[in-house]
Amino acid sequence: MIDFHTHLGGVKSWFKALKGMVYATADDLLEYMDEERVQAAVVLSVARQESGSDVAQTEEVLKVCSEHPGRLIPFCAVDPEDSMALKKVEGYAEMGFRGFGEHKVKLRVDDPRSKEIYGVCGGLGFPVLLHMEDAYNPDIEGYERILAEFPDTVFIAHGPGWWKEISSKVDKASVYPRGKVKPEGRADLLLQRYPNAYADISATSGLNALQRDREFAKAFIERNWRKLLFGTDFPCIDKNGRQFGPNRSHINLLKSLNLREEVYGAITHSNAEALLKMRIGYFQSF
Repeated sequence: MIDFHTHLGGVKSWFKALKGMVYATADDLLEYMDEERVQAAVVLSVARQESGSDVAQTEEVLKVCSEHPGRLIPFCAVDPEDSMALKKVEGYAEMGFRGFGEHKVKLRVDDPRSKEIYGVCGGLGFPVLLHMEDAYNPDIEGYERILAEFPDTVFIAHGPGWWKEISSKVDKASVYPRGKVKPEGRADLLLQRYPNAYADISATSGLNALQRDREFAKAFIERNWRKLLFGTDFPCIDKNGRQFGPNRSHINLLKSLNLREEVYGAITHSNAEALLKMRIGYFQSF
């Protein structure tokens, strides 16, 4: 398995059952991976620290991943408002990064500054992992525009702003909508319409989207399995204070849907291998 969405560092708990900060080191991440037979993990960077966050940034991510080649795969992030952003991304490619993200900034998803980064990433062959939410990269219509404008850039969508769009009836007031999914949601249609549109199933947002209507979820996966990636958002915690990854929530969900072996294998590893241009089992590049 390849976990396409992990972090290092600390996040503040917002749950009543768990106080303070939750920290994860490289040893913690590798321990989870060993226990759950995860061969490799993409370690995402952040460009800006949010309140109550101490997530590892680009330079630290590279340092840690370089100590565990083949198992920890570094993604970089830059602030779009940094005048040196584009040069930094190009430099990071030479340093050994394999993609860009987590792109979690308080700008519209099609802000011109972010679009410049998307263009550079397409030229470098960097997949771009986007966090979409009301405050971060909002606007599903803007997302469709960048999918069309940057066909050479692979975008991996994640977060509440993306996964609520699994239904064509969207409860704008709810972060994690419940109830039956109404077919032909924007997430479903965009994955089918654009070859460069992918999504990861990590965190509460991905889990909720696929659990709220299991019959629909299985059909959704059957339509889009070549575009989906297993991820957890480790060391993210769920509403009960349990930690995604070690609690097996995302893997247990996939297994419970009785997916075909080809489908399960694509979501848990082969789609990621193709995007990363790596054969993870052998720890070698193509």
